[in-house]
Parts: sequence; structure tokens; C-alpha cells
Amino acid sequence: MTASAMGLLYTTWPDAQSAETAAEAVLAEGLCACVNILGESRSLFRWEGEMRSEREIIALFKTSAGKASALSDRIARLHPYDEPCIIDLAVSPEGSSDGFLAWVRGEAGARPG
Repeated sequence: MTASAMGLLYTTWPDAQSAETAAEAVLAEGLCACVNILGESRSLFRWEGEMRSEREIIALFKTSAGKASALSDRIARLHPYDEPCIIDLAVSPEGSSDGFLAWVRGEAGARPG
């Protein structure tokens, strides 16, 4: 199995403000290099035995592979949901931009975090 080239954490948020607040915090702490806050989406899911439909914001956090776990823990502490969606998606170096991966590793590894 190939090691992940970087950490890409997929998350969902109840609103853009909570996603942006968390993004600003983890960026300032040096836990990630970049966050993409996407437009509103609709999530359909089962929660506590009931079907739910909610509007949510998707945010993608880009970090070094070595900081993905710490970033995930920090996002969980900042998140308003009881059980937040935080998924670390594997990023293969094959097919990825070498320069971009190097930038993410440099930015996410630039400061202790």
C-alpha cells in the first residue's frame, strides 16, 4: 500500500460561519495549509432512528500526512455537532501535483502544531 501523499479531511458543517471559524483557527495553529469551504449541500441521513434532511456546508482541509490525526482531533473539538463528519481521504502521489503536495507539506509543517 502506498503511503498517503497528504491529508485531505472531508468535513460537513451546519453553516458557513462555523466552518470558517474552525478553518481560521487550524490555519493559525499551523495544522493545515488550506481549507476549501464549498457551497451549501443537502445531506440525507438516518439519525437516532429517523430519516433526516439537512442543509450543510462541506469543507476540505488540506494538511501534511503527519498532521492529519492532530488536525482531525482539533476539528472535532471545534465542531458544533455531537458526532461530526470528519473523514481523512487518501491522496495518492500518482496523479497529484508534486509542487502542490510539496507546498501543503511545507505549510502544514512550517510551525509546530
